[in-house]
Amino acid sequence: MKFLHTFIGREISDNVKNTLQEQPARSGMYNWIFALQGSIEGFWHAKEHLEDFDVIQVNMSPKDMPIIPELNRLLKNSSTQLVLNNDYVCEYWGNFKIDPLQYEQMQRMGDMVFTTEPHQASNMIDGTFTMPHPSNTDALKHLGTNQQSNSLGYIFHWWAGKTQLPYMTMERAKKKFGFEKTTMFGYNKPYDEQSEWGNVLFDDIAPLMPFPQFAQYIQGQRLLYDPNPYHTYGRNGVELACWKKPIVGSNRVFSYNKLFPELTIDPYDRNDTFKKMELALGDVDDIMNRAYKDVEYFNYKNSVKRFKEALEISTARGGSDWYMKNG
Repeated sequence: MKFLHTFIGREISDNVKNTLQEQPARSGMYNWIFALQGSIEGFWHAKEHLEDFDVIQVNMSPKDMPIIPELNRLLKNSSTQLVLNNDYVCEYWGNFKIDPLQYEQMQRMGDMVFTTEPHQASNMIDGTFTMPHPSNTDALKHLGTNQQSNSLGYIFHWWAGKTQLPYMTMERAKKKFGFEKTTMFGYNKPYDEQSEWGNVLFDDIAPLMPFPQFAQYIQGQRLLYDPNPYHTYGRNGVELACWKKPIVGSNRVFSYNKLFPELTIDPYDRNDTFKKMELALGDVDDIMNRAYKDVEYFNYKNSVKRFKEALEISTARGGSDWYMKNG
């Protein structure tokens, strides 16, 4: 299968280049390129040779959506399949400022449409497939660390932007469980609902950093905490399972529910959060050993198998034409 990931524009941004060049690669959408041994190219170059590929994938970001109708038109009588991937949590869609009818019309232009977790899929057009992004679990499992810190780490998500309640919970957890400090990972101030306070509430802030450095730093935390209020597949859960690193995480995250269900929480239930923290700080070897094994669900081999099976189904039923009639 010749696979291409394309995007609006001509040149790959420095941010994406850096992500693609990181080895081992962080989990997430761009791993489809590695797993399927494909390539990435801007639309204005790719449109000159679309027929060279069996599959062309586009992420359904607001920025990339304008090329979807044009790809649909150019591939109308082609055997090349247009795959649309919705990589955004459904709770964030309203921020796109796109008319709901237009949003569904865009989805129907794909020959195969998929997203990464069941709640997203249930809010998309009928016939949408659910496939978490692949992870290079073999490489991730070889990433260790010599860093150790009596710190409670919090994972910040730009699309949720929460710091107030996590801070309040973590300050109490410091006293209750003897943490020396709190550390916030992935902080992005413009997206913080409490931006005037968020960057001063935590003892330490770990900014966005190259993935190998992030992997060592986050493994050095005594415990991790992610009260993510939105539904996502959760690449962090995959990576932490590869490192046998416990996390008390939201029950709205697919990977947490699948890999460490005993440690999941309602993100707004502080009492249960403390119970799960107490559990996670004890002997959880059985939980983490099982997660270390079960994380292979997300590996390249199994992800490619799911992708090819979904593509076979979508092709057999008629691709975009089927979505136009039934989606």
